[in-house]
Order: sequence, then C-alpha cells, then structure tokens
Amino acid sequence: MSSAVVEAQFGVSIVIVVLLSELRYPQLPLLRMIMRARSNALPLRMQSQGRHMTDVTHSQIDLSTGINMHVAEAGEGPAVVFCHGFPELWYSWRHQLPVVAEAGFRAIAPDMRGYGGTDAPPNAEDYTQERICADMVALLDGLEIESAVFVGHDWGGAVVWNMAQHHPTRCSAVAGINTPAGRRPPINPLDAMKMDPGRFDYQLYFQDEGVAEAELGGKVRRTMTLMLRTSKPEDRLDVIGMTSGVRARGGLLVGLPDDAERSIMLTEEDLNTFVRAFEQTGFRGGLNWYRNHGRNWEWGAAVDGNDITQPALMVTAGKDGVLLPSMSEGMEDWIPNLSRGHIENCGHWTQQEEPEELNRILVGWLKTL
Repeated sequence: MSSAVVEAQFGVSIVIVVLLSELRYPQLPLLRMIMRARSNALPLRMQSQGRHMTDVTHSQIDLSTGINMHVAEAGEGPAVVFCHGFPELWYSWRHQLPVVAEAGFRAIAPDMRGYGGTDAPPNAEDYTQERICADMVALLDGLEIESAVFVGHDWGGAVVWNMAQHHPTRCSAVAGINTPAGRRPPINPLDAMKMDPGRFDYQLYFQDEGVAEAELGGKVRRTMTLMLRTSKPEDRLDVIGMTSGVRARGGLLVGLPDDAERSIMLTEEDLNTFVRAFEQTGFRGGLNWYRNHGRNWEWGAAVDGNDITQPALMVTAGKDGVLLPSMSEGMEDWIPNLSRGHIENCGHWTQQEEPEELNRILVGWLKTL
C-alpha cells in the first residue's frame, strides 16, 4: 500500500508535520488562573503585522462536553471560528483576529482541546475528531451562535472539514489552510502508514505513549525553536527528511542543534508565549490527536460519499514539505463551491509566515459569503 492511501484521508484523520513536548497534563490550575484573570481584565490590545489594531478579549467557557475552554475573540458580526493545529495555540491566529474583526466579522480563536488554557483530558480516546467537533458545536452553543464559518490549519484543518460534513447546519462555510479535505480511504490510515511509512514515519513514532513526550519535553524552548520556522533559506534548518526514518533514528529531533536561533517569523515575545504555555501544559494532549486514526476512520463511515456543499476555500502553500499542494487535487469533484488560494513561497506555518497574504485571500473570500 503506497503512502498515497495515507495522503487521501485528510478529511478523517490528518497527517501533518509537527512536534510536541513532554510533561503530564494536570488540570492546568496556573494557566487557567492566568486566563481567567485576563478575561476579567481590560481587553488585550492586539496588533497584526499590517498595523491593524483591535481589542482581543479572553474568556473561559464551560462547554456541555465537560471541557472548560479558553477562547480569544475580537470584533462583531458573522462568526468566524479559527481552529489551530499542533503544536500551537489560539495565539497562532494573532495576525488574523484583528484583520478579520476590522473587516466586519466576529473572530473567535479557542485553544483547542489539550492546549493552552483549555482542559486536557488524560486519555487518548478523549481526542477523537468526533469529540473535538462536539467541542466546536458546544462552543457555538455557549456563545449563542447558530452557525459559523470555520477556518482551520494543520490538525485544525481536519476539524473544520469534519465540521462541514458531520455538522453542516452549524458550519456555514469552511476554509482549510494547508490541510486539504479528502475522501475516506478504503483502510484504516494507521494500517496504511505501517505498510509504507515514508514521510509519515513520525506518526508511527508518536503512537507509543510517553516515548515522544520523553524526547521532546525536556527542552520545550528547543522544541518550539526547531519546529516553528519559515521556509525562507535564511531561516531553514537542515531538516530534510526529518519526518522519515524517525523510529530507526531514535527520535524526531535527533541530530538537530540545541542552540538554534528563533525563527524570523517570531518575535521574542511570540516565542516566549508558546514556550510558557507548553512548559505549563506539556504536549500530551496534542500527541493524543495522532492516536485516534482508527477511531476517526470509523466515525467517517457515517458521511462516506457525501459532498461538502457549503462555500469552501482551500489555501495551499508551495513550500510545505508534508501538506503538499498536490494533495488537494480533486477536491472540486466533491466540493462544488470551492475557491482556491495559493502562496508559493510559504511553508507549513502559513498564518504566521505569510500573514498579510493569507489575510488578503481569507478576507476577500469571507466578503463573498
């Protein structure tokens, strides 16, 4: 079985490049305290790279799914929910929230289940796409929103495409950043990866609880510095093939430097924000998203063969080494209202690497809805 089978399954259980760290998941008392304090304080004044500035407010919401969720939001108008990937936070959308808000929308960016100021249940089965999408429905209920546009990147992209299929009345339109939608594959994606791991060998490495956590959690700043990088020549590290042969190599970051400079797409404050959050919570919740390929595949049977009929946007990035633009080919066959955007000189972290170009594409599309 070739890796093409794995590549085809993004609508059910995404395959993405990214990393993690260690630390167990307590109930996040310190971080939750900080977030609640923020929600009761004056709104955070936030500025994007385009000199747009607006108020971003923070709150903690008790969802009907039993999850307490940290939510950042800005603006008023039709709701746009931003779903981040791994290893990230609501903060990954810091350049989008003010711009989308100023364009006349209510921009909402939660810390997803397992991240930041949101609860992180301990068990892998708590991180199925079914449960995560249920969080999104409960979030809309908690905010008294009937339906919203969902925008997702990386693992968040899998969430939003699944929202469009499994909860179509709550998802009025959908946008995938780097992450394509795909038809349900004929076999469990994890079984396909075992037959031909290729560049997805890192996902097999992630399956054993505690192994990847132990490697990556010891030095969170190193992990985040190595992972959050642009595709620009002056910013790239020699990580060609780093997601292949991970198990044979003995770890994902084996051989990479301990003292790399931070990426040019991050300020020191940006990097510190990610580091502080993951030092507090760890990455176990994020890793658990990878440990549900089989459950996600089974859940996908309920909508197998269904088209996505909502307005949709697919934004590809020419330098993403795992979520290749070619993986989005054929989406028009079953997503008839699909629009496209492409950013050629951009890697995996599109909303942080090329925020102004992504904002131009995204806001232009939102205004057509």
